[in-house]
Amino acid sequence: MAREGPVSLGAHEATKKNSVILRMSRFWRQYRKNRAAVVGLFLLVGVCAVGLAAPIITWHPPLKSAVGGAFVPPTMGYPFGTDDLGRDIYSNVIYGARTSLMIGLLAAGISALIGIFVGATSGYYGGKIDDLLMRTCEVFLVLPTFLLALIIVAVFGASINNIIFAIAIVSWPRTARLLRAEYLTIKEREFVEAATVLGSRPMDLMFSEILPNAIFPVIVNASLEVATAILTEAGLSFLGAGDPSVPSWGLMLNNAQNYLRVAWWMAAFPGIMLFATCLSLNLVGDGLNDYFNPRLKER
Repeated sequence: MAREGPVSLGAHEATKKNSVILRMSRFWRQYRKNRAAVVGLFLLVGVCAVGLAAPIITWHPPLKSAVGGAFVPPTMGYPFGTDDLGRDIYSNVIYGARTSLMIGLLAAGISALIGIFVGATSGYYGGKIDDLLMRTCEVFLVLPTFLLALIIVAVFGASINNIIFAIAIVSWPRTARLLRAEYLTIKEREFVEAATVLGSRPMDLMFSEILPNAIFPVIVNASLEVATAILTEAGLSFLGAGDPSVPSWGLMLNNAQNYLRVAWWMAAFPGIMLFATCLSLNLVGDGLNDYFNPRLKER
């Protein structure tokens, strides 16, 4: 009898591990049917790997001037050339991947948390609370999001934290409305009614019973929000509202616009990286939609 506890625990852990492996296998089997999504996933993994390995695969500080001559075209020593101040464009592009991914993930994550709370509260309670929260969402949706983010950054300052905050504040209504629609459907189902009868509290019903069944569209939307956040940050930086203390693709494009005829490489390489990153996120979002969409799942 003394051995039953450890054996049972070991069997439970093995079953749990097998279940996770089975789910991952099922996900990959469905996901890989979308070849474009697979290409997007590998492209995104490549961008992430490049950003993480930046200190290893670069040999010049990203913002340091005069590491080479001005307007040096792409060579072995400077793979992407140099800019007007002699800064290595390759190092700035690689470190810029870190900046863009960090801003995209943090801004999308914060906006998702706000949107989940607002959408869950609105969809679950309904009535006057729903009206108030949805009217607030509509106010944000009516205003031009990029202009609102630009105003917030101009008021509070062009720091990396303020940029993340500004992007998150203008992005949450999309998640909120998406989740609210799911809550309006799911809260009427039998398992929610059963949990209510058993005495579950509203917060438990909202976040333990309903949210796990309503979160899938939010996951798909989150991948698109990361791409939107990266583009928004690049746009703010391009207009001169970016943080000058960190390397950014938008700042590089802002600097390059004055020298397009002299040094095409100053705009080409950060532009290609920005395009590839946002494209990969959109393709990954398509693949996630194919997996989570019940009409496209394997039966």
